[in-house]
Amino acid sequence: MRISTTPFELARRAATVLGSGLEASIIFQEHGVSVAAGSSTAAAARCDQAEARAETGPCIDSIHLGTVQIVPVVAESAGWDAWRAQTLREDFVSALAVPAFVNKDVAVALNLYSRAPDPWNNELLTAADGYAQLAASVVALNLELAELEDATAGLYRRLSDAAAVERAVGAVMHSNDTSESEARRIIESASKNRNVTQREVAETILRALVVTDTPPPEEQPGA
Repeated sequence: MRISTTPFELARRAATVLGSGLEASIIFQEHGVSVAAGSSTAAAARCDQAEARAETGPCIDSIHLGTVQIVPVVAESAGWDAWRAQTLREDFVSALAVPAFVNKDVAVALNLYSRAPDPWNNELLTAADGYAQLAASVVALNLELAELEDATAGLYRRLSDAAAVERAVGAVMHSNDTSESEARRIIESASKNRNVTQREVAETILRALVVTDTPPPEEQPGA
């Protein structure tokens, strides 16, 4: 199992093009499961991982509320304790979160981190929204291609329910830098809260985030 490099490339491009010394991350949310999908730097990744593990922060709130979240002064933000503590440890002083929606169950958000005070002018906000929408379009395309590949080769149909969930647990552990028990809890909670099966949650995570070369040996025909 290999995690897709596409979200990392999008985050790096956003940070480079938007400039102003910004660092960028992309969070992917499906059926309530938040995953730190890709970052331009390790510092930005750690901030998003803290947010995803705590299940609260500006990126996640931007998706839930459907609005941009501007954090002019990170130290003065309230209600995002884990994210705020990690962001301050990384010496970021200001942040921005911009949501974009793939479909009714899947969304992404672009997190931008700044070591300079409140750089969020109208031009930068417009450009950040454009990159968030681009990220959503890429996720949508990845999902469509993965579904087409599965329809053709049966890659996911060959996986048992248990195998699909286990692979999704691994993807969440890797992306969020979290324990197996926590990753499993996240998927179970999403399944219950959204009234869908754990396999449905797992398959969307895998299609969006994982590059599949071939089915695992135990799931191949004749194995």
